[in-house]
Amino acid sequence: MFKISDKTKFQLKKVAVLSILFLALFSLGFYVVNLLDFRPVVKTSPKPVTVVDLQKDENLISRTNIDGINLAEFAAWTKANNIISKDVYDSDADGDGLLNYREYIHGTNPNNIDTDGDKFSDKQEIVNGYDPDAPGDAKPLVFVKIEKIAVDAPMIWSQSEDAKKALKDLESGLSHFPKSAAPGEKGNAIISGHSSNYVWAKGDFNYIFKNLNDLVVGDIVNIKTIQQNGKIIFYKYKINEKFVTAPDDEKIFANTDVPVLTLSTCWPLGTNFKRLIVKAELVKP
Repeated sequence: MFKISDKTKFQLKKVAVLSILFLALFSLGFYVVNLLDFRPVVKTSPKPVTVVDLQKDENLISRTNIDGINLAEFAAWTKANNIISKDVYDSDADGDGLLNYREYIHGTNPNNIDTDGDKFSDKQEIVNGYDPDAPGDAKPLVFVKIEKIAVDAPMIWSQSEDAKKALKDLESGLSHFPKSAAPGEKGNAIISGHSSNYVWAKGDFNYIFKNLNDLVVGDIVNIKTIQQNGKIIFYKYKINEKFVTAPDDEKIFANTDVPVLTLSTCWPLGTNFKRLIVKAELVKP
């Protein structure tokens, strides 16, 4: 019988061990390469919402119709400002608290919290009645229109609660009570006007609110604001309450969690004993 030498046996064992080791390493390598992906992770940006996509969005069509916004123009604006979030309407691209659709309405930069560079955020300025796209203390022009009683007058941003200064402002139109909410914003916007005045009193608005008592619940008050950038914003209020009270009644000045308009005038005509108050809530166009 053929006899294998000890040296040959050793060589065969060596080959067998090396073969097994090779197979083990090969298998491990295959696992690492195929099951574990060491390729660098490439972060992909979310797919932009195109103008065409927006104009086919049923929810967006409904929202823009309610808010009186031209959808095609809004869609083009979002594309121009590279707004790619899923909810382009109610998201806040720059994190200033002003939603994108309001940035569009006011003509502010949705990617810059301070469009006019005056160190106050766009939202801060709008909430406090300042023009967000004009530096300094600039405020928008405001006009109040009540068709039922033929009122169409400018609103003056009164700076003082002093009676004499308030009367001076009333020579030029209606007076916005200092520290009350800006028209269209959350809170109580208080606007006063003369119902009567002395025959020798200066001004073209001495009787601007003489027919305020003719208003009833459900009537409409329209307010228009004009910013320096040319943006015109309309607010519509519906009257929900009317009453006569003392000039210092807290109900006149009470703040609210929703946008409310308070119109005030001296009453009865020819006196200043009481105040005729008309309150209205903001409604969509």
